[in-house]
Amino acid sequence: MKHLIRRRNLVCIIIITLFTLWTVIPIFMMVSQALKPERLMFTDPPTIFFTPILTHFFSIFSRNNIFLNIVNSGIVGAATMVLCVTLGVLCAYALSRIRIPGAHGIALLILITRMIPVSSLMMPIYVMMRKLGISGTHLAVILAHTTLNLPFAILMMKGFFQDIPMELEEAAHGDGCSRLHTFLRICLPLVAPGLATTSIMVLLNSWNELMFALILSGRATRTLPVGISAFLGSVSIDWGSSSAAATLATLPIFIAGIFIQKYFVRGLTGGAVKG
Repeated sequence: MKHLIRRRNLVCIIIITLFTLWTVIPIFMMVSQALKPERLMFTDPPTIFFTPILTHFFSIFSRNNIFLNIVNSGIVGAATMVLCVTLGVLCAYALSRIRIPGAHGIALLILITRMIPVSSLMMPIYVMMRKLGISGTHLAVILAHTTLNLPFAILMMKGFFQDIPMELEEAAHGDGCSRLHTFLRICLPLVAPGLATTSIMVLLNSWNELMFALILSGRATRTLPVGISAFLGSVSIDWGSSSAAATLATLPIFIAGIFIQKYFVRGLTGGAVKG
């Protein structure tokens, strides 16, 4: 029996190690390219040990308005997160707690929208934004990102609300609390891990989204992924600058993940995995 347990633990360690390497190596290569002199980028065999330089980071700020792209991504990501979490929480609570005719059909419809290819929505959303006269603005990108992420936020939060025992809300109602007061004082604190998880996932999706930002943003509202794509020319690619910009794009999400990791882990292992 102990032999089987040791073998199983060994297999788990090998799988986790392979997965970690598969995840970490591309990040290491990206940061390495951002700090590596151009003459060492494509040496064979690859140069692992070298003297780091910051030339590529200085270059993206001097030649490209990358700071404006970072600010735009922050505005779009924060607004998308607030909209998706606010609307998602209200919708998820209604679907899981209020007797709504056809609630199961509504939840199924929301699930189906997650299966629609994003590319098929690009032209209709672009036409809608042009008709509304907001194409090229932050608002157009925010609305598009909210459209993409709101179903995800609803499905995530619905599982958390369903995990809250009904007895808690019934006891609150018995003490004279209104539904709104119960929602704010009882339910929201209990789904805090879900709120943190949903928020970081929506922010991550919005921060990394390229296609809608590419067709809906203007020269002054381009997000960071669009700014990074500018380093990809028709003939050549500026690997150093693109790697430096990609490294900067990774840092905010990485830092945010460190601060809320305990809520994030609890959220992923909690009601969010349920329908």
